[in-house]
Amino acid sequence: MKKFGLFFVIILSLTVLFTIAGGRKKKPVMENNVSSILTPLQEPDIVDAVQGDWVIKQEMSDAEKLNPVVTNDATADEIISYYLFEKLLSQDRITYELVPEIAKDLPVLSEDHLTYTFDIKENVKFSDGSPLTGEDIIFTFKAIKNPFTDAQALRNYFVDLERVELVDGNKFKVRFVFKQPYFRAIYAVGDIKIVPKKILDPENLNDKISFEMINNSYTNLDPANYPDMKKFADFLNSQEVSRSPKYVVGSGPYKLESWTTGQQIVLIRNDNWWNKDEKAYPKKIVFKTITDQNAAIVSAKNNEIDLMYVVQPVDFVENVKEPEKFGLKKALVLEPVYSYIGWNNETPYFSDPKVRMAMSYAIDRASIIEKIFYGMAVPIQSHVFYKSEYYDSTLPIIPFDLEKSKQLLSEAGWKDTDGDGILDKMIDGKKVDFKFMFTNNNNPTRRKIALIIIDALKQIGISADIQDYEWSVFLDRVKRHEFDAAIMAWQLSTGPEDPYQIWHSSQSKDKGSNTISYKNERSDELIELNRVTFDDSVRKIILKEWQEIIYKDQPYTFLWTPTGRYLYADRFKNTRWYSYPNSPLMKEWWTPTTLARYN
Repeated sequence: MKKFGLFFVIILSLTVLFTIAGGRKKKPVMENNVSSILTPLQEPDIVDAVQGDWVIKQEMSDAEKLNPVVTNDATADEIISYYLFEKLLSQDRITYELVPEIAKDLPVLSEDHLTYTFDIKENVKFSDGSPLTGEDIIFTFKAIKNPFTDAQALRNYFVDLERVELVDGNKFKVRFVFKQPYFRAIYAVGDIKIVPKKILDPENLNDKISFEMINNSYTNLDPANYPDMKKFADFLNSQEVSRSPKYVVGSGPYKLESWTTGQQIVLIRNDNWWNKDEKAYPKKIVFKTITDQNAAIVSAKNNEIDLMYVVQPVDFVENVKEPEKFGLKKALVLEPVYSYIGWNNETPYFSDPKVRMAMSYAIDRASIIEKIFYGMAVPIQSHVFYKSEYYDSTLPIIPFDLEKSKQLLSEAGWKDTDGDGILDKMIDGKKVDFKFMFTNNNNPTRRKIALIIIDALKQIGISADIQDYEWSVFLDRVKRHEFDAAIMAWQLSTGPEDPYQIWHSSQSKDKGSNTISYKNERSDELIELNRVTFDDSVRKIILKEWQEIIYKDQPYTFLWTPTGRYLYADRFKNTRWYSYPNSPLMKEWWTPTTLARYN
């Protein structure tokens, strides 16, 4: 699933792909020799490996929630997905192939692509010792589909999921039944983290709630008609359920020991982890919140933290030139992520595609990549990961061209009619000056980028400023569409593309991931068609047309795919860097006894 910090698609008819701006030339992605500076993936180094020691990782902000049903936050997802909870299927970090996790094998799929049947391993246990069964799987999916839970980011993948049921009453055999085919259903179903019914439904409210009732509720969302569903959702949405070790209980290699708001989240190894084929080496993994990046760099040099993502490239290149002096190493990693500027399409400034395209022409991406990222980023033109086989590499690069930007703004009706140096336009009978605000999450690199853009915009008669917010406030404002523009990033999945979560117009409601309120009827048709198309070659055609629509509309200004920049302590062995979301898998790291820092 896609996180702030998965894609999906469908067609009703295939049309001849349109031509953008008078012709197209094949233009490859400008990689700026990024591939040559990446840290290679090493072979496993687990000879003589021992358990013990801690890994302390710096985070810029607290996680949102630690219940996998009701969070869409990248920090939380790392903790949830790789340490606390487990899924039916996972993806190999190197090959990206689907492999069993809780399931015994890949599911049996019906010929009509409507049913997926899983056999579940019978030895899987939650960290409290209770068995994980098909009843917990059914419960998890009921919670996601419940329209009153804060599961908007997940629920869109299961609109056509009719029911989940035990097969012949067998608690270790589960069948998923869909109303219509969905090409990525195996990924969507397999990727959901399973939560315990026993702990999260103490009143057994979901025993009174059927999938039929849930599916019918979407046509009339009056809570008074569904008191049990609403009562359960209120409980699940509460902060305590997502923060307390009493409720944050999974089947993974670690358990939540404590969460001190604004300071740290501490995981302790689950020594009763059911999976005896794998090892979790560190005794504890600590996610320590340090919002100030200068303080984080100092903490790394003082060996107070063991791992950090270096937000500011200047720190990575200039301020830690000789990491070995501090017992540190550097790693550069290619990860499926991209940065973008989201223009709120509902504002009077950015409702016109011509204006949004003008903004893209006013951004000197090449210069920003060179000056701020020291060349450690690749400019992009699309939502699809530029290494993906679905990426349309023929999309022309939008150059930095202020004259073109001014021309487009004039065509959209923005002119300086009163000579004050600021463009203006009559909207609903009132003169509106082109003045807007960048919303930022206290990210220093994004602030630098915004300042460069603001300076360029001044030259074409646009006044902009920056407002910083703490992460949780920033996230809430973005989800509520209470912003003009924001520099953000998406962490992508490594499976086949499905843009539905972020781009379908239905996802602009109820705090969905379409936070910019983008709406395009043809885009919706293509996205829906992609979802029911199983021929990969046809989906590539669908996605090509879809990417061209997004390019023409420019609801985002796509900026770049940055290289992941990490500092880490050199006492650890088996530090493998994957081209995968949340690249370092800290449970694999181990420390020789003589170098262990924590008992």
